[in-house]
Order: sequence, then C-alpha cells, then structure tokens
Amino acid sequence: MSGPEIPKAPIAEGLRAPDPEVRWRVAAVLADIPGEESERLLIGLLADPDYRVREKSVTVLARRFTPGVASACAAALADDGNAGHRAAGLALLTRAGDRGIRVLVDALGHPSPDVRLAAAASLPAAEGGTAVVGSLEEALRREADPNVRAAILLALGRSGRREALVSLLAALEEGSLWIQTHALEALGEVGDTELLPRLLPLLDRPPLRRAALRAVGRVGAPAAAEPLALRAAAGQTDADLLAALRRSLDAAPPETGDRVRELWPEAGTVLASILADADTGYGIRCDAAHLLALLDVPGAALEIVRSGRSPEEFRALASLRGQRFREGLHAVLQEEDPEPSLALVERARSTGETAFLAPLLVHPSPGVKVAVLAALPPGTAPLTDLIDILAEDEEETALPAALALATAAAEAPADRSRAPYRALLDRASGPDGPGRVASLVSLGRLPADEDVVGALRNALRADDPAVRRAALHAAGTGGGLTEAEVLSCLDDPDALVRAAALRALARLAESGRPLASGWREVLTHLADETAVAAAAGEAVIALGGEERAELAIDLLAQGDAIRHAALEEIARVRDRAAADAVAHAVRHEDAETARAVLDALIVASPEVADAATVDALSDHRPEVRAAAADLVARRGTPSSFDGPVSEALARALAAERDPAALLALLAATAVAGGEASLDPLTDVLARERVAPDAAVAAAALAGRYPAAARRRWTSAPARAERRWARALSAVRKGEREPGAGPS
Repeated sequence: MSGPEIPKAPIAEGLRAPDPEVRWRVAAVLADIPGEESERLLIGLLADPDYRVREKSVTVLARRFTPGVASACAAALADDGNAGHRAAGLALLTRAGDRGIRVLVDALGHPSPDVRLAAAASLPAAEGGTAVVGSLEEALRREADPNVRAAILLALGRSGRREALVSLLAALEEGSLWIQTHALEALGEVGDTELLPRLLPLLDRPPLRRAALRAVGRVGAPAAAEPLALRAAAGQTDADLLAALRRSLDAAPPETGDRVRELWPEAGTVLASILADADTGYGIRCDAAHLLALLDVPGAALEIVRSGRSPEEFRALASLRGQRFREGLHAVLQEEDPEPSLALVERARSTGETAFLAPLLVHPSPGVKVAVLAALPPGTAPLTDLIDILAEDEEETALPAALALATAAAEAPADRSRAPYRALLDRASGPDGPGRVASLVSLGRLPADEDVVGALRNALRADDPAVRRAALHAAGTGGGLTEAEVLSCLDDPDALVRAAALRALARLAESGRPLASGWREVLTHLADETAVAAAAGEAVIALGGEERAELAIDLLAQGDAIRHAALEEIARVRDRAAADAVAHAVRHEDAETARAVLDALIVASPEVADAATVDALSDHRPEVRAAAADLVARRGTPSSFDGPVSEALARALAAERDPAALLALLAATAVAGGEASLDPLTDVLARERVAPDAAVAAAALAGRYPAAARRRWTSAPARAERRWARALSAVRKGEREPGAGPS
C-alpha cells in the first residue's frame, strides 16, 4: 500500500459517527493523506447518507481521479438502491475531464436503461470532441428506449459540433414527436446559423412550432429576425415568437432593427400594449420591453419606464440607441422608482456616456445619487448639486458627495477650488452627523493646511465616536495629526475609535514618516476587542521593519481577524521577504486566509509567487482559485507563456465549473494564457452564453498564437467557430490585446 500509515482507530470512529459534521471532517483529513487506503475510504463516503459528506468526497476525489476511482464511479452509476450514491458518482465523473467522459461513454452500453439515461444526461458539453460525438451516434443507433434516445440527442446537442447535425436532422425527419422535440432542442444547443433554412419552415407545423421557435431563438442569428417579424406582423405575437425575435435582434446590427420595424409597422403599439397589461406573463413582458428598445420605437423609453414592473424590464433601457439616451433621462426623472434610473446608469457606463448623467443627481432616491456620483467623470458633477446632497445629511449619499467635492477642490484651478474646499471645511466643522463624518474623511485627500489640521483636531473632541473615527481616517490618509495625537486615541472608550487610531498609525508608517512608536507599543491591543485586534495586527506589520517577515509568520497563528488584517498589510508595505514567508499558507484551511495570502504574493519573489499560484489554481475551493487567477492577472504579462503558471491556468480553465471563478480565470487567460489554454477556451466559447471576458481572452490568444487559433477555428463547435472568427478578425484589424506575441 502506498502513502503514509493512517491512524485507523480515530478515522474508523469518525466514519461511523452519527453526526455528519464529524464524517465531513474525516473526509477533510483524508484529503491531505495520499495513498490507496485514504482513496478507498473516500470512495466509501460517496455513498454517505448526508449530501455534504458526499460532496466533500467528490471534491477531494476529483483531484486524484485514479483508475480505482473511475471503477468506483462506474459502480455508483449502477446503484439503483441509493440515488445519492449514483448522483455523487455522476458529479465526480463530470468533474474528471476526459477520464470521466470515457467512463460515461462506456456506461452508454450498460444493460440498465436508468444507467444509460444518467450517463447520457451527464456527458459534458464540448469537452469530449468528435470522438464522443461518434460514440453518442453509435449509442443512438442501437438504443430502443425513447427516454434514453432523447437524452442522447440532447448530449449530441451539448457537444456543439456540426458533426452531430446529421444524426439530429435524421431524428427530426424520422422520429416520433417526442424525439423530434428533443432533436430540435439539441439543434438549438448546437447553434449553427446554417440550420435556419431547416428550422424556419417548421414554424408552420403546429406540433413542432414551439420547439422550433426555441431552437431559432437559441441559434440567435440576425438572419432570423425578418422572417420572424413577418409572422409577428401577421398576428403571431405569442411569447415564444417574441422571445426568438428578441434573441435574433440581440445579435443584429441596428439596421436589422430598422428593417424589422418596416416589416412590422404596428410593433410599437403591440409591444406597448403587452407591456402595459398587468395580467401578461413576466417573460413576454420582458421581451416586449427589450424589443421596444431594440427596434428603436419612438417613445420606447417612456413606455418602458411607465409600464415596467421589474428590474429585468427596466434593463431594456440599456438597449436604447444613442439618440434615445436623453429621452431615457427625461423618462426616468418622472418616476420615483430607482430601478429605471439605475438601468440607465448601467447603460451609460457600458457606452461611455456617463458625463450626461448629472441631471439624475436630483432624483429622490439615494441609491440613484450614489450610482450617478460613482459613474460621473471626476470634476463633472455640478458643485451646487454636490453641496445640496451633502447638506441632506443622508448616510448613504454624504460620502460620495464629499469625495466628489474633494476631487473638485484638488483638480480645479486655484480661483475655482476654494468653493468646494470651503464647503467641505464648513461641514467638517459643523454639527455632528453623516455630513460631518463624510467631510472629515474627504479632507484626508487635500493638503493638510492649517484649516484642515484645525478641523481634524476639533473633531477628536467630538461627542460622536463616528466623527472621531473620521478624523483619524483623514489623518492616516493625508496627515494633519501628530503621532502623539493619534496615540492618545488608543485609550478612547470606543473600540472602533481605537481601531481607527491603530490603522492611522499603520498608514503613517506606510508613508515613510519617521515614527517614535514601534510594533511592541501596539502589541497589547492584539488582546482587545475583535475590531481593535485586527487593526493591531495591521499596525504590527506596518511597524515591523526588518522583523516583519518573522512577525508575519507569528501572526498566522492568531485568530482570523488578526491574521487577515496582517496579511493584507503585507502588500501595502510591499515587503517581499514577508510575502515569501507566508506563501506556504496558501493552502490554509480558512479560505479567506488563503485569499489574503494570494493578495500578499503580488510583492513576493517571482519564483515563490509562481509556485504558490500553481498550487492555488488547483485548490478545491472556488474562491481560492478565483483569487489565484486574480493574482495572475495583476502580475501582468509573464516572462514565458509556456511556464508553470500558464500551464496551471490552462488546467484550471479546463476544469472550472464555478461561474465566478471562471470569470477570474478568463481575465487571467487574457493576460497570461499560453497555447495550452486554446483548447479549454474553445470549450468555453462553445457555450450558448459566454461572458465578454471570454471574447477578450480569445482575442488575446489569437494575437499570441494566430496559426494555432485558426486551427481551432476550423475545427471548433459552431458557436466557438463564430467567436474565434471574431477574435481572429480583431487581430487582423490590429485590435490586439496587451501582451500579444508576434504573429
């Protein structure tokens, strides 16, 4: 038996414990023990009665998928008496890449139709390539069970490959209504625009019309818009047709919308009536709202704002064309509901038109004001509006307004900067409240002249602890208080004020200002309340000097709050030795600690950061993998695109199933992805819906490896083929991403 000896008694007792939490902990312990014995025990936990224990075992075994694990999964598929066991086996196989796919393909020949059905339903999307398509087609030819045949058709659709079209179209022509409906769903999954001539005629066959419309919508081809518009003009304005029309227009240029409006002249009236009908279903209302905007119907913004009832309906405002933007501004200002205004802010952010949002600062919703202040370019907010918002003394809006005033004071010419400066200073010296707190915080961004220093010192004597905290925050940001004044606040009766003083001390140390205090002076505060203790951990690192690396290791043994704060401070003081010293904690059992370590590694030695990043990219926790990907992106272009980090990035991209972690990996791939990332990125591009980050990554890889990207383009599934084509076109036009290598 390979691997270290396992202490059998405690493990065995834990596996038999009635408490699932105990069994979960045993699985966590076994995760760190290599060898066949720990593998056998983890395989046993795949049949545990508690889903959390099964999930933990699946997560661990996915990282050590041996032939023994594959055999255990095959056995789990055939366990008719334990649905949880079967589900765990399926989950493990879907996470195991090509090795798991092979087991699932073999299971298509199992004697039990339930096993064949489960295997077909679990086969992943495009990852299997043409070989899996061939196996599925062979299974389809010999399969007699209609439910299994339907599942195989859907699996062929998930492959996204044109090679599957022959079998799918044959099923569409020869099968029963059950098989035809599933064949249409699979054809929509493939998403090949060349299918439209085969799909559109089926709209005249009532039994297949709904499935055909859904397939047309999933293809999402602009070419479908005009045929669908003609049907809408003839009175076919049901939910399925409008949904398909919307999907077609989403991918179309504005001219297509203009042509649809000509073919369907009553579109505005019909869509507005659907949107205004309170008894209409949610889905068709959303589609009607989006179609009003996509078709550039006059008065669309007002109709959407007046009749919309949900955030998704209001998001249609994001599709308004440029000339309708001011119409949208006028419309949302007539409604107290913040959702339409927030949708318009989102649209302005995406189109770069945020400078025109200033009129929304008079909206009654604090949330809208905050969103607008965050979106407006620096210095463009009207001074009178900012002063009015600050005077409202609303906790939600005071700080954004005060920060905008500080920006105006710092950037405006000298003869115009006095007004925002005086507004901040007057409010910082005024009565306690959110406005005073916000003004004091913002003064930290301005030079600490005599008036600013006076305002901060007066604030330290305020009755409101929030005001005292704000003064300390400003002092840490821009100075203005002496070290002694900051230290005197360590005896404040309010714990959060003491924490603010410690953080101010840390900021002063980071600035390089000579301080009489050392880390020993703040050590006692590690035993204070949680917020104070965390700030003390931060200050210890900031004041640590040459002892910082040793102190960082010591603080790893402290509680979560102290440990996290100390690790986060390492990056701020840019101490390479300290970052190197804590790199081993990237596998810490606390995910937040692992994330904080990865943040600190931005200043670590390249070789240390590389090793820890490779380790973290294979971590079983998605938040840790996401943090590792963020680190890759922040470190910038690597010295080599075929180094260990780029290779690990490709493996992580191929295996990722968590949406948030996938977004982070795509962003990292754009910066540091090597040739090994081309295949897993192709699998991502083959999906029906992908984030814009995938297109950015594709353009970057196409710039680095144009010949290899062209090869993927010629052999990719239909959706991925179109997306690779756009990426290659962008490269030819010179729109290459930073870090692109030679062609």
